[in-house]
Amino acid sequence: MMLEKLVEKIVAASTKPRSVLYKAAAMLIGASLFAIIVPLLLLLASYGIEEYFLSHRFRILQIIAGIFGLAFGFFLVLWSVILLVRTGKGTPVPLAPPQKFIVDGPYRISRNPILLGAMLYYFGVGTIFDSIATGLLMFFLSLIVGTCYNKFIEEKELQRRFGTEYEEYRSKTPFLFPRWL
Repeated sequence: MMLEKLVEKIVAASTKPRSVLYKAAAMLIGASLFAIIVPLLLLLASYGIEEYFLSHRFRILQIIAGIFGLAFGFFLVLWSVILLVRTGKGTPVPLAPPQKFIVDGPYRISRNPILLGAMLYYFGVGTIFDSIATGLLMFFLSLIVGTCYNKFIEEKELQRRFGTEYEEYRSKTPFLFPRWL
């Protein structure tokens, strides 16, 4: 199966020592995907649909909601990435993953704080640049894509790399949304 081969490649890549330059290049590529390419693709996918659902009457409230989503989402992603780099000795990019399993910081309340932060960030981008409906579409499209990646690839890879430590964490920590939400 193609996804199984991808999981195997990620697991194999996780055992290779990576130079600082390799990690920096992986982070630059990952950051470009996260901050520029994915939001543009989501905007294109969402563009025009919002006209069927919402008018532009409350634009200032939409912009405020967008700024909050953008800022909080970016903060959550940044916090999570810093932990992966400093404590985990790796990156969020699958070809240079963390070498140590992380359960601190935002990982205490969500197994996927980067996905949650990215979803909020994309919501903010769509809301600020178009409308709240576009922001919501970007939020839900990224939820679908991110959940598929996490369920079909990342969870299998983490289970193979970290075994029972990951299984215990998985049984105690929500997939995406903290329990208090």
